[in-house]
Amino acid sequence: MAMGLFDKVMKVAGGLSGGAKSDGKKEEIRNIFDSKVKDGGSYSVLAGMNMVTTKKLMKEVRTYYNYIIGYKDGDDPEIILISTSNDLASVDEPVLCKKSECKKAEYLQDTGSFSISHPMLGDGPVDFGVISSAAWGAPGSGALIIPVSYLDEYGPFTEFFQSRFVK
Repeated sequence: MAMGLFDKVMKVAGGLSGGAKSDGKKEEIRNIFDSKVKDGGSYSVLAGMNMVTTKKLMKEVRTYYNYIIGYKDGDDPEIILISTSNDLASVDEPVLCKKSECKKAEYLQDTGSFSISHPMLGDGPVDFGVISSAAWGAPGSGALIIPVSYLDEYGPFTEFFQSRFVK
């Protein structure tokens, strides 16, 4: 069977799951989360990103936002968002979003991304997608996102978000 372009890109980038480099980055992300969040080990953790494109004169400007995301189920399900840089060198303080405190939480089916409106996140919603391919953040790709793959974790997070967190 012929290998498609997507398969070739993923093979070059270390495979669909991201390979050993992605596993090392996942461990680094987990360690950061655990160091910033009390009882961090009780949360499932993954990385997310959002790219915002704006037009300035005749030019498009893309701004990348990276997040470490922790979530856990319970009587009042929680998501913790931590803004970070693509190299994880700069990490902000965690923002705890309990479902009961959110103004709105929705899955944006058209883009496959998630949106949370919470008083601690500012006036507008925070939108993000799960980083599912290390290729998007691979050196030389021009992208400014964390080079990690959470492809296997995408399904469980989406299920949690849609069934337990959306409001």
